[in-house]
Amino acid sequence: MSFIQRISVVLRAKVLGVVDQIDDPRETLAYACDRQRELLAGVRRSLVEVSASKHQITAQIQRLEQRVPLLQQQAARAVAASREDLARMALERRRLAERQLEDLRLQLTEVGAEEQKLRQAERRFCSAVEAFQTKRDLLSARYTAAEAQYEAQRSLAGLSGELAGFGDGVHRAELKIERMQGRASALDDLLRSGVLDGLTGDALEDELRHTDDRRQIDEEMQKLTKQQQKGNES
Repeated sequence: MSFIQRISVVLRAKVLGVVDQIDDPRETLAYACDRQRELLAGVRRSLVEVSASKHQITAQIQRLEQRVPLLQQQAARAVAASREDLARMALERRRLAERQLEDLRLQLTEVGAEEQKLRQAERRFCSAVEAFQTKRDLLSARYTAAEAQYEAQRSLAGLSGELAGFGDGVHRAELKIERMQGRASALDDLLRSGVLDGLTGDALEDELRHTDDRRQIDEEMQKLTKQQQKGNES
């Protein structure tokens, strides 16, 4: 080996030593673990929010289920009191409550499915985080051992710095690839969680429903009136 080649080897060893001090793979792995724990915490927060929404919808359904028969009773009392306007108002409110019940039950089904998806994602993500932490500990130990071996070899020969630096560069590339794969897996789990789409209405459909409601209310008014007349005759 010429004098110039020996100088090149020494300079490369020194540069690689500085780079190793700046870009410590153990710090990179620790950061990746912290990011995964943050993402897992985000999934769990989303699960809590979805579960809270499910309980809220369930409570609304229960209140409306109690309100529907009460409105029917109010309509009958209004007819008995010859207050057709109040009876019609009670029936309209009952129909509105029934429509709301249909929408809420649909939402409850969707939220329940979303909750199950989040629970499955949380379990998978939690297992992935635990596996990555185990891998981090193993790689950190390997890096520490490799670092000690590298220092020993570099003290024995000038070429050891270049060879060890090359192996270390490959090692860092492997760690960074694994870190990016871990992030991609975490983001994929989050994207699969999805979001609740808002329900949209159609003006024509709403008008047809309103017409149908008026027809049904008229029929029910006729039935209630006939029942009242029969009661008066008896």
